[in-house]
Amino acid sequence: MADRARLPHALLVHGPAGIGKAQFARALAAAALCESPVRGLACGTCESCHWLAQGNHPDFREVIPEAAEEEDEPAEGEGAKAEKAKSLVIKIGQVRAVADFMSLTTHRSGYRVLLLMPAESLHPAAANALLKTLEEPPPATLIVLVSDRPARLLPTIRSRCRLLPLPIPDTAAALAWLRAEGVEEPEAALASAGGAPLLAQRLAAPEEAQFRRRLLSELARPGGADALEFAAGVDRGAVERLVYWLQTWVQDLVRVRLAGRARHHGAFAAALEARARASDLEALFALDRELAEARRLAAHPLNPRLLAEHLLMAYNRATSPTKP
Repeated sequence: MADRARLPHALLVHGPAGIGKAQFARALAAAALCESPVRGLACGTCESCHWLAQGNHPDFREVIPEAAEEEDEPAEGEGAKAEKAKSLVIKIGQVRAVADFMSLTTHRSGYRVLLLMPAESLHPAAANALLKTLEEPPPATLIVLVSDRPARLLPTIRSRCRLLPLPIPDTAAALAWLRAEGVEEPEAALASAGGAPLLAQRLAAPEEAQFRRRLLSELARPGGADALEFAAGVDRGAVERLVYWLQTWVQDLVRVRLAGRARHHGAFAAALEARARASDLEALFALDRELAEARRLAAHPLNPRLLAEHLLMAYNRATSPTKP
């Protein structure tokens, strides 16, 4: 931001989930739009900064899936049906809706900024519609795509953006931030999140921590998880959390087998070692691939109980004592 004249027309900001990429992208947008930047960053006091803070800057658009938008209370009679109808992808209509915004002269004779996230949620038709803008961007335009999984983007999208990888923060800085935010047991929360502090903060919430303890205690049982009983209490909202914790547990089993040390769940070291010894390494790798696919489909209208049963039974098979 110290040299605006050399800004690329499009940036793909990517990195692990929960490290602050969205906050970074919004700060970047604010800096580009600011009329009196201080050392390249937004001043927070100019008219442009005030407009952005109020959510009505004429030269800024943020495009996200409908399901991620902050919405008002549902109208009477809508209820859960309206909630279910929200789209989990960025639709072609949303991309087309910003076409006029991209073609008009900027209001303040400065930058125009389009922020789109998560970029991997672009519907294929929407991604193709975005390509034209990426290929022929108007002057003084900054398009920022934010992604946890850039490999899922079309190669043609990636090739038209300058890649900007964001790393996981330093552990000491992440722990200091978590303590300042009042997170209990920040070390355990950060380990569970693989070093991502914002994800650690979400995972440390009381409801999530309770679900985690209940699931990990089930996975740690010597005889394996009671798939039918546990799955009976899994609703649609818990599916993605179930898959995430299963992934971290299976990855710890692999690490214990290969490196002797868990990364995510050190408090369960003894149980992990016992289960790892009884596990088939090839089956664990296969289960990890299956969990990755299940996480991708977790938001789709699958039967949550049947999916939970299937994954827990697959876990039991992969970690059962092998027969001689």
